[in-house]
Amino acid sequence: MVLPAELWENWINMNGIRPAQLTDAAAIEAIIQPYIDDFAVDNMGRQCLNYQSILKVLGLADVEYFVYSDAELIIGAIAYQKPAHLLHFFVDQRYQHQGVGKKMWQFVENKIRAENILAVTVNSSCYAEKIYQHFGFMPTQSVIEDRGLRFIPMKKTYLSNNT
Repeated sequence: MVLPAELWENWINMNGIRPAQLTDAAAIEAIIQPYIDDFAVDNMGRQCLNYQSILKVLGLADVEYFVYSDAELIIGAIAYQKPAHLLHFFVDQRYQHQGVGKKMWQFVENKIRAENILAVTVNSSCYAEKIYQHFGFMPTQSVIEDRGLRFIPMKKTYLSNNT
C-alpha cells in the first residue's frame, strides 16, 4: 500500500511517528544501547551508535530519520539514507511485539515506494535477520565484519511500483 503524499501527515498523527530532531539523540541512543552487543564486535563498532554518531546522522541531508512516540516517550527509531538504505531500526525492548516496528517499517517503506524506488537495502544484525525476512528482505551475502560491526547485507526488491 502506497499512500498519497497528502495522507502522510494524517498517518503520522494517527500512528505516533514524527521526524526525529537533534533533541531526540539521547532518547534514540538509549533505545539502541541494549542492542549494541548484537552487532558491535569492538569499540569502533560501539562508537558507530553512540550519542555523537547519532547527532551526526541526524544532521545528514540525505538521511530521513523518524521516531515513534507514545505520548512524550520515544519508543522507536528508524532512519534511511536516500534513496533506500535502512540505517537504523530499533524499538525499545519494553515495547516489542506491539506493532511499533511494523508501523515504523510501513511508514518508511511507503515513503520510499512513493519515490518509485524498486529496492531497499539494510545491513542487519544477526539478531534482526528474521525480523527483516518477515518484512520481505533476503540476505545478499553471509555475515560480514566491517568497521567494528557484524552484519548481514539484505535487500528487499519490488517487482513494480505497485507491489
